[in-house]
This record gives sequence, C-alpha cells and structure tokens, in this order.
Amino acid sequence: MSNKLVPPCQAACPIHTDVRGYISAIEKGDVETAIRINRQVNPLPAICGRICTRPCEDACRRAQVDEPIAIAALKRFAADSTKGLKIIQRPENTYDEKVAVIGGGPAGLSAAYELSLLGYKVTIFEAQDKLGGMLVEGIPEFRLPKDIVEEEINLILSLDTVVKTGMSLGRDLTIEGLLKDFQSVLLAIGSQKSLLPKCKGVESSRVIPAVEFLKQVCRGERPRLGEHVVVIGGGHTAIDASCTCLRLGARDVTIVYRRTINEMPLCRAELEEAEKEGVKVRYLASPVEFLCNESGNIEKVCCIEMQLGELDESGRRRPIPVENSEFEVHADTVIAAIGYIPEEEVLKNNRIVITNKGRVTVNETGATNIKSVFACGDVVSGPSNLTRAIASGKKAAKAVHRYLRNQPPEAIEGYSAMGILNERIVKLIPKSRRQKMPTLPVEERIDSFAEVELGYTYEQATQEAQRCLKCGTSELSKKLRTLQYSAEKQS
Repeated sequence: MSNKLVPPCQAACPIHTDVRGYISAIEKGDVETAIRINRQVNPLPAICGRICTRPCEDACRRAQVDEPIAIAALKRFAADSTKGLKIIQRPENTYDEKVAVIGGGPAGLSAAYELSLLGYKVTIFEAQDKLGGMLVEGIPEFRLPKDIVEEEINLILSLDTVVKTGMSLGRDLTIEGLLKDFQSVLLAIGSQKSLLPKCKGVESSRVIPAVEFLKQVCRGERPRLGEHVVVIGGGHTAIDASCTCLRLGARDVTIVYRRTINEMPLCRAELEEAEKEGVKVRYLASPVEFLCNESGNIEKVCCIEMQLGELDESGRRRPIPVENSEFEVHADTVIAAIGYIPEEEVLKNNRIVITNKGRVTVNETGATNIKSVFACGDVVSGPSNLTRAIASGKKAAKAVHRYLRNQPPEAIEGYSAMGILNERIVKLIPKSRRQKMPTLPVEERIDSFAEVELGYTYEQATQEAQRCLKCGTSELSKKLRTLQYSAEKQS
C-alpha cells in the first residue's frame, strides 16, 4: 500500500477531496476551478456542502490558531456559484459490458457515475418514483432543498445513464434475472428498515419510526403530532425529525439521548441551530416504557437515567442504566430515530449472504458471495453518512471495472495526515474569526420549510478562503517566514 502525505483535511475526507486546492482557487476568485476540483472526486458537491458531517473541519490545523476553516460552506459556495455550468468529464474508453445498479441513493448514484466515467453502460433500478433515496425522502427541505438534489442527479444522468424507477428488488427484480442481461450487478439498496425501542407500549400507533415520519413530510403530508413530542436518538435523523415537528406545530419537542453531547454523531453547529429553534435535549437517558391511556394513545414516556461505562464496538462508552432513577416526560407522539437495518428477507431470497446484523457480507473489494455481484453503501456498512456512501460507491465501481477487465484488485492508496502545528508557528499566525453562515431568522424558520442556511456571499467566501493555511505548500512557509521576520523586527 502506497502512502501519500496530505493536509489533515484531505486525509480525513472519505473521498480525499483536495480541500487545499479548491479553497486556494476560491481565494483567487476562480470558482470554476474550485468546482472542477470538487467534481474530480465528488458527484454531489452541492449536497455535501449542505449536509456533510465535516470530518475535514474536525481535522483542520487552523483550529490550533482559532477556528477551523468553513470547508463545507466553501464547497457549497463553489457549487452554488457555478449552478447551470455543465462541468462533467467524459469517458476516455467505452466498453460493451452493461452494469445494473440496484438503488438510486447516494452510494448507487456515485457508483453509477464512476462506472459511466469508466466507460460502461449503466442502468439504475430504483424502487421509488424518483432517484435520490434518503436525499429526497428523508432529509427535510429546510436542510436540503429538493431542487439542489435534482440538479446534482441530472448532471450524473447526463452521462447517458438509463434509469428505471418503480422497480424494487424482490417485487419486480431478482439478481438472477438481471444477470441474464447484465454482466455485473451492484447492490446499493440502503438500510431503511427502522429499529424501534424494546419498550412496553411500543406497539402504540403514536410511536412512529423517524424515517417513515420524514418520508411522509417529504411527500407533502402533514401528520398531526399533538403538543408534546419526544424523539428518541441522537443523530442527524433525530435532529431533522425534531426541527420538522416544530414546523408542524408541536409546542414542546424533547430529544432523549442515552449518551452525552460528546458522543452525538453529528455536527455541533447543527445541534446549536436546533436548540435555537426550541428543541430540548435530555442527555444520559433512555426510554423504558411508553405509558398509554385506554385508547392506546401515549401520554407519557417513562425514562431511566444512564451513566457511561466501558467502550463498546462503536468506540463510544457504553450507556448503563442507573438503578431507581426513572422519570417521566409528557408525550403525545414518540418518534424513534435509533437505527436502521436492510430488508433482510429480500437479500436472503436473492441468495445474498448477510451478517448477523442483516448487512451484506462482502470481501475487501465489495464482492458478494454471488459471482459478478457487488454491494456498497449502507446495505454493507449499516447507517452511515453521505461522504462515506459516496466513497463506498466509488470503490465498488472500481472493483466492478477491475473484475470485468480481469484485472487484479486495485492497490490501496493510503493518505497520511501532516502532524499538528508547532506551538511556535501557531503563535506567529494572526487570529482571524471564521465567517458566520447567514441563516434565516428563527421566527421565520418554524413557520415554513424554507432553507435555513443561506450560503456565503462572494466577499465572505473569499475572506474565509484567505484563512486557509495552505498546509504543505511553500506558500505557508513564505507567509510564516514573513510573519517571523516582522515579529523579530518589532521586538
């Protein structure tokens, strides 16, 4: 395995975007180059700029000085500023083999894009009436406008990808049947079957899986929730469901999360915006019973306090119930956002070997137990995030290519991050505040589904780009030498 030394932001990105490169282009006002750099590895930059979990920002060395660079916001700026510009590559070679991609979510779309660029004839089979998966079904409009998703997908489809919607694996398709017409099949059906808490009263009709709730809202439905809503969970889906409840008229929305804020798998800014809107969070708590009236409607949620123990398989400290610490929370509706699994029966019926968690078993290349059938995305990893889904789709597409061309598995290229900045260097760098993302006023948010984050202006974007340290370049060294000379001269 070869190892490449890169800035920490690039090493932390699942698709290893050249962050330094596109931010430098924005600083110079060359937005077209910035988006071209993004699209070299990312088919969905406008979407990522809005909903990425931003591991790049967690790794940014600028945080040693003051605050990390607003990398996602700059990616969004580059994408939004070049809207309508048909920046797309064309395949250098073309092949006769046809590949079927089952699932039109982020992983499937990324795989189809990569396969099309590699020169294959690709057909996407999607169970719903439109592509996008959770991007269009599970993320509310105020966080990700549907027209943004549509534009990104249309760019992918401009590579002559064939799309067949309303085609579901198990109902309309079988893998065996597809292999009669296609030389390879790529499974990207996601992981959308919701898990529910194992609590007494969970069978109540007022306990709603978060994904089903968000799908209803994305279809234009407006479920009646009552005044008090309790959301179980602590990830992006829990936040999205909570903020959606406020927009549907709920007066009191409380997230019950069994760990602390430090273990929440989301961006801290996302939580802060939700709290501004009125969402409350009860940490270190877990439901034990849903208390219903004679009609079966929930009136309260009985919870128990938790404490954190040893690390579990997720790398987080395991929550343990505190004896005799039960308490109650008023609730008219409970929304469960605690996890999702693939549709196991569909996979079993197609002779796909799965793990004890219901996920598809694959080897290091993404190949399943059936010859010429590969898998990627959440159906393999379990619920993940957008950039990991993109990375998984791209990796599987390359594995399909090598399989069809009878080539050995691709050598893995590793990315090593540059180390932290020396404290002496940190002291030389002038502090500069991160540009604040313009947002819709809170009072306007909860009365509509309008997008909350409004995006950077040109001036904000170029100023934010100037904060980048250009790690690993001579530009940083020159700047630091100048700063050191000035400091020495002043002293």
